[in-house]
Amino acid sequence: MRAIRNLIALTFWLVTAEACAQDNSPRTQPYASIDRAAINYSGPDREASRDLGGPEIKIGLIAPLQGARKLEGDALVAAAQMAIEDESASPLADGQHLALVARDETGLWGRASSEIVKLVVEDRAVALVTSSDGRAAHLSEQVGNRLGVPVVTLATDATTTQINIPWLFRIVANDAVQAREFAENIYRGRAFRRVLLISESDHDGRAGAEEFEKAAQRLRAPAPMRIAIALPLEDTVPIMNKIRVLEPQALVLWTSAVTATHLLEGISGARGEIYLCRKALEEPFLSVARGKRNIWTVAPAVASAGSERAAFIDRFRARTGSAPSLAAAEVYDAVRLIAQGLRQSGPNRARLRDALATRTEYHGVSGIIAFDGAGNNRAEVSLVQLQ
Repeated sequence: MRAIRNLIALTFWLVTAEACAQDNSPRTQPYASIDRAAINYSGPDREASRDLGGPEIKIGLIAPLQGARKLEGDALVAAAQMAIEDESASPLADGQHLALVARDETGLWGRASSEIVKLVVEDRAVALVTSSDGRAAHLSEQVGNRLGVPVVTLATDATTTQINIPWLFRIVANDAVQAREFAENIYRGRAFRRVLLISESDHDGRAGAEEFEKAAQRLRAPAPMRIAIALPLEDTVPIMNKIRVLEPQALVLWTSAVTATHLLEGISGARGEIYLCRKALEEPFLSVARGKRNIWTVAPAVASAGSERAAFIDRFRARTGSAPSLAAAEVYDAVRLIAQGLRQSGPNRARLRDALATRTEYHGVSGIIAFDGAGNNRAEVSLVQLQ
């Protein structure tokens, strides 16, 4: 077993990254693969006549601004506004300045879709940034592809970049990457066999759980036991009873932060390691999980200067009264990445898409962002332990 210990910032607490067991077995070569470099946009709208005019160039943010995930949404808005202010220190060409416009993704599918369309048509946003919600990402992807607007997303659903749409860019590790890291540590690194997978019954929960089951199957490991939670979660007692009976060595949670919080509070005395999907790394879970040492997740290898990261943490805390989550740092980076692309492309959506697609590497406060030809962030990630 190869042990690597390095310090990285995850939700800007101290965490320790440990490499899993070294896998020296030969990899099965695929019989075919998608040419990621071939995913491109060859359509119109790059001409100057399609530039967005006016004194403001707006970046749109679709986030949960009410309901159970309001704390998450508020943090994303605060981080995005900080990025706008930082980029505004150097004005854009022709005297234009950046502005943020945020709309709410909460509610039924139709309402979220309408809010996304309003960002593009009424607010005339040059690009969109979405939260970790897979539904909002899919809706934004559809609108962006139809109307020609770049979308930068925190959603982990791998299918968003598997359908040859050139307008979407993901800056986080997708479900397949997370599942692979979890499975390697659980089944090979620790040789666990009693594994319980708990997922929500929504799109994100199903997609993530399926990726973990596939990762286990590829390792020829026993299929995990699985509990699917219907939302809203009103009673955790039946789930807690099942956990006590099953006594899992590893508990994999593919849920929202709210659901993960309820589960963690109920199993506080249980043994076993907990593996947490990226979507749950928000408040209120972060406060409840602080100090617990058996919780693992996947995070980027941070490559930004420590001083820049520390300055971001201090400023965010001064503004909001709390430390930033990893998602807040990623939204900050997403907005700054878009703004820097605008300095190259000018206020044009298609040319901005080109600038994002050809950007080689961006070193942000959340880590490295380096897109492949399909819009995936190909930067390295690590399995990390919350402390």
